[in-house]
Amino acid sequence: MKKLQSIIDNDISNNDVGRDLNVGSTIVNIPSYDIKGGAEALKTLIEIHERLKEDSPAYLYVLDELQSKIKNVESRTIIGLEAKLDAADRNGYLSQGLKSSQKASKMILKYQHVRSYRIIFNHILGLILTRFNSQILPILKGGGDDVTVSTAINSTIIEPLYQEVSLAGGFIGSDLIEGMLYFLTEKCHVEWQ
Repeated sequence: MKKLQSIIDNDISNNDVGRDLNVGSTIVNIPSYDIKGGAEALKTLIEIHERLKEDSPAYLYVLDELQSKIKNVESRTIIGLEAKLDAADRNGYLSQGLKSSQKASKMILKYQHVRSYRIIFNHILGLILTRFNSQILPILKGGGDDVTVSTAINSTIIEPLYQEVSLAGGFIGSDLIEGMLYFLTEKCHVEWQ
């Protein structure tokens, strides 16, 4: 069993907000995102989607994309969130992951038929997948500790997407975005190892 790491009596200094995070010998490169540009793009997508007819190819494409993200990946064995985090030796994320995944699942089920939320959910879920695979997975594969992984998840996925959706007029909290990460993990879209 892996011993839990702890940090005691340490100060973090010379680490300005918006810059890379230095944790011991590990440097977490925190990318910057154009939050305002992303929010404007999302607003435009919502507006266009609202005007589409239900048999429009673009409308049907978004529906198909959303459905592909909220269903289990058929080519992968469904083992549940607990087993996935356990296999990746990330049990510390389990309690919060279970709670937030359940919340996300309920919200997606409840609002997936609302036109604007179809776009928002598809947008968020797609960016979570992309950012997790490009930013978080390399840290996990490199043996990053929980502080580094959590910081990277918050700075590359949760906070930028929360701000972007908020600026676009969506009412989705950062806890729901976090839940969508674990929801995607449960559905086998996101792998932690």
